[in-house]
Amino acid sequence: MASLKNQLIDKLLKSNNFSNNNEIIIKLIEKLKIQPTYPIILIGGTNGKGSTCAYLTTMLTNAGYKVGTYTSPHVFEYNERIKLNNKPIDDESLSYHLQSVITASSENLGIFKTFTLATHLYFIEQKIDIAIVEVGLGGAKDTTNLFEPTISAITTVALDHCDALGDNVEQIGLEKAGIYRTNKPAFFGSRTIPNSVQEYANKITGELIQLGNGYDFKLHDHGWDFISPEISLYSMPFPSMRGSEQIYNAALAIAILGKLRNKFPLSSNQIKNGLLQTSLIGRFQVMAGTPQVIFDTAHNPQAIELMCKNMLKLGFAKTNIAVFAIAQDKDYKKILEIATQHFDKWYIAPLSTSRTSDVAELAEIIVTHGIKKNNIVISQTINEAFSNGYHGLQNNERLVSFGSFITVEQSYLTYTKIRI
Repeated sequence: MASLKNQLIDKLLKSNNFSNNNEIIIKLIEKLKIQPTYPIILIGGTNGKGSTCAYLTTMLTNAGYKVGTYTSPHVFEYNERIKLNNKPIDDESLSYHLQSVITASSENLGIFKTFTLATHLYFIEQKIDIAIVEVGLGGAKDTTNLFEPTISAITTVALDHCDALGDNVEQIGLEKAGIYRTNKPAFFGSRTIPNSVQEYANKITGELIQLGNGYDFKLHDHGWDFISPEISLYSMPFPSMRGSEQIYNAALAIAILGKLRNKFPLSSNQIKNGLLQTSLIGRFQVMAGTPQVIFDTAHNPQAIELMCKNMLKLGFAKTNIAVFAIAQDKDYKKILEIATQHFDKWYIAPLSTSRTSDVAELAEIIVTHGIKKNNIVISQTINEAFSNGYHGLQNNERLVSFGSFITVEQSYLTYTKIRI
């Protein structure tokens, strides 16, 4: 069935259907009779969506519930986007449900929209207890938002996908707030909130619950506390995923669980174990051993700033070396302005897609920020860039691969081959 899966995905990849016109999809949902009866937790935001989904999935799975999770993009295989109790969908099931949507549709809807409908067909078939769904792009017009959420949450709002969502946080925030619903919990996972999000929640009389105003956490030297009206937990272990932002993602997940406690009760041990067991490839992932190697899917200015702050907490490195490739629609000028303050040597390459940025332009920008030309190496592929950066790496140096999911995927595969 793997070959059929690949054929179907290849067909979907040929689509240029990126419109926000959901009328066709709504009719298709009716035609396929996709009527979820399970609660849907819809997670949007600029950064932290995937991690928040992962915490929710692991904690609910620990408690014995049948949990369906839909996230994007993937790192290695498309199957990773659709999971049942943290296990990716098998090739046969994926092919079957993709084929069902493709056959019923009058046009090629492309990867994301087709996968979204196939996901709910699979979840209905599997009779899941609850669905954890990550918003693809924005919120209001996203295909995931066509299915009524029980709880909606926005992790953060920052500049990303500006061509589609707007060029300031107020516009982007308003688009993301479109996942909120009247008289239903509407979470916001940061202490500062765009006015547009606050005003939209008030307008629709959503139950806005914000970090610092509805739930909160307090850090200690060896742990942290979580407090909300529904649940309070003390002396919790730090999440296994590295990075200061993970406390925010974990706290948001626990706050959501508090609102679910009547139908989906969890013990404190199930939550604590979930903190320690949750893992995702490429979320400031520090590999064991020396020299130090880090993989981070950071691809917008906010995420890059967090990545650099997290690096500073890891201790001294004589040289920080970047393996970098990024899409042309990202704010790579601002990203390089931030990152060049922290990286001494750069190995850059194009992405293996038509969306890649121009590496010659990237090199020119890096030079303008004070990096010498002989400390910039242009490679033909990410695999080559990572290999070149890794070989000759000294124990007191640090190599970080970042810029996109594709950068992490190909760097990680190269790393595993080198280490075998």
